[in-house]
Amino acid sequence: MDELKKTLLDVSDMVSLKMEEFNQRLQTVRNAPSSPSSHETESCPLAKEFEVFRSSVLFCLQNLQTQMEMLFKLQDEQEMRNRRKFLLLHGVNENKEESPSTVANMIAVLLKLPEVTETSLSRCTRMGFRKSNTPRPLLIKFHDVEVKNKIWMAKTNLKGTGITLSEFLTKTRHKLFMAAREKFGVSNCWTRGGSIFAIGEDKERRRITSLTDIDDIPKSTPPVQVKSDHSTSRHAKLHTKKAPSKT
Repeated sequence: MDELKKTLLDVSDMVSLKMEEFNQRLQTVRNAPSSPSSHETESCPLAKEFEVFRSSVLFCLQNLQTQMEMLFKLQDEQEMRNRRKFLLLHGVNENKEESPSTVANMIAVLLKLPEVTETSLSRCTRMGFRKSNTPRPLLIKFHDVEVKNKIWMAKTNLKGTGITLSEFLTKTRHKLFMAAREKFGVSNCWTRGGSIFAIGEDKERRRITSLTDIDDIPKSTPPVQVKSDHSTSRHAKLHTKKAPSKT
C-alpha cells in the first residue's frame, strides 16, 4: 500500500509539471508582441490541446484516487478482522515474574470471570519498548472470540482500579477514534468490534467511519471540558486577586 501511495504521488507530481509546462507555453504565446487576441488564443490548437489534456488527466486522477481509497478501506477492514481476538490491557505494572498465567489470573479476579485461565490466552506480550516508568500496554490474543467478547463486556468491573481495556484498533481507526474523543469527549465515544461510535449534541448514536462523519455530527460539550473551563476561570480570578495593586 505504501508503494501505491508513492505511485499516486509520483503521478500527481508529473501531472503538475506537465500542466505547468503547458501554462508557460500558453503564457508565452499570449505575451508575444505579435500575439493574437485573447479570444483567438483560447481557440488555438495549443489551448484546446491543453484543455483536453487537463480534463482527461484530472478524470484519471480522480478515478485513481477513488480506487486507492477503496483499496485502503478493504485493507483496513481485513486487518481489523485479523485483530478480532486481540485486546489491549493498560495500566498493569511490569514485573519479572509476569507470565500468561499471572495475567489470566488477574483478568479472572478483576473481571469476575473465573472461567478465564491461562489456556484462554493464545499469547501475551508488552507493546513497544520501555522508555519510562509508565507501564507498556499488554497485547493479549485469545483462542476464542467468545471469551474475548465476555472479557470486553465485563470491562466495567475495572472501574476505579486504574486498569483499562481497549480494542486493538488499526492505525487508521485509532486516529479516527482519537479525533472523535477530542471533539465529543471521552464519555461520548466508544468502540465495539472495531467500529467507532459517538454521541453528538442531539444525543443520537452514530457510527464513525471517516473524518467527514465527525464533522457532520453536532458537537457535544463534555462535562470534563466544562469543569476545566470553570477551573481555569477560577484560577484566573485567584491570580488577579494576588497581583499587587499599582500605586
